Amino acid sequence: MQAAMALWRTKGFAGTTVTDICKAAGVSKALFYVYFARREEILLALEVFTMREAHAAAEAVVARPYRLREVLTAVIGTLEQRARRFPAELIFEAVLETYRLERQVLGDGASAADIAYLFLGPFQRAQRDGELGPDVDVVRLARLAQMLVADGFRCWAAADFGDEPLTPRLVAEIDTVLSAGW
Repeated sequence: MQAAMALWRTKGFAGTTVTDICKAAGVSKALFYVYFARREEILLALEVFTMREAHAAAEAVVARPYRLREVLTAVIGTLEQRARRFPAELIFEAVLETYRLERQVLGDGASAADIAYLFLGPFQRAQRDGELGPDVDVVRLARLAQMLVADGFRCWAAADFGDEPLTPRLVAEIDTVLSAGW
């Protein structure tokens, strides 16, 4: 994964092949394919580590008295901080790959709750703690918030946001949805 990241920073995602990654990592293609079916899966593996960090940030917030907006800021802020280390092209590719994976797993019978991984846990906790009403469909809300974040990162990667911090903008958008009666 480190070899892929180094190559993607220098050659770009499109310009880097599995052969390039294997040479840089000093491994055979056979070993690569034991772990990954294709290079895009490296992006998903990197995303898993980022999601873990975002969930840990959310857990730190809810360990004390909190407001839901603080949880959103912790999750999205962690993602933004991590994303700024990557070339914009990789962020764009990761978002696209996430959508492809979601389509695949939904086709294989997964539920909306199965793919609401970014916010479902924090929103369920917020509902238990009274930060969200008991009638709120937290699965639907988590999916909607996740889509807003993915689209926000996609736009940011396409340079729509420039140097503007992304977290406050996305938190405000999700907060608007929450305030609209969810």
